[in-house]
Amino acid sequence: MKKQWLVILIAAVFILILAVSCQPISRNTQRATATAYAVSYMVDAMASAESSALVLCNIDFEAGKETYIENICAATTTLGCKLFTSQISETWEDLDRSYSSKKLGCVAGTSRFLEEGNQFGMRTQYWQVSLQGTEGWGANSGSREYWLQVADENSSWKLNRVLTGDEVAFYKTIEAMAGEE
Repeated sequence: MKKQWLVILIAAVFILILAVSCQPISRNTQRATATAYAVSYMVDAMASAESSALVLCNIDFEAGKETYIENICAATTTLGCKLFTSQISETWEDLDRSYSSKKLGCVAGTSRFLEEGNQFGMRTQYWQVSLQGTEGWGANSGSREYWLQVADENSSWKLNRVLTGDEVAFYKTIEAMAGEE
């Protein structure tokens, strides 16, 4: 009988502790928390898009293909690493011959959020990132534009892929239509 009362007493104390520690949270506090979370993950996604564009744009041909692939894979999702490794392996020699400089350099410019979605089982965001070429780019190609998808892989935003020409055309069409209003 004593054991039964002891269990009831412990349960009552536990319920009392829960009741005291569970205070209501105001709507303003809930909104502030949600806004802080939204701003935080948007900033993280934007930083990923911008740093990924810089990794793509800054190419050291003297360091070689493997170093460039390593740099890209450090900034990409697992899927993105496989995709870029395949593409770079196929086109490295042509890329190297295309430029008279042994290094291509860029600095950050502006970025613009396009939209958010889900693809390949991950939350994704689409970004347009503009960079300024600083080294090795021709006179008419100093401004570099990257249309990217970043993905939240294991709670970390990373480059997933570069948008296709059709996707870029879609966003440009939407932008043009919005400008007509």
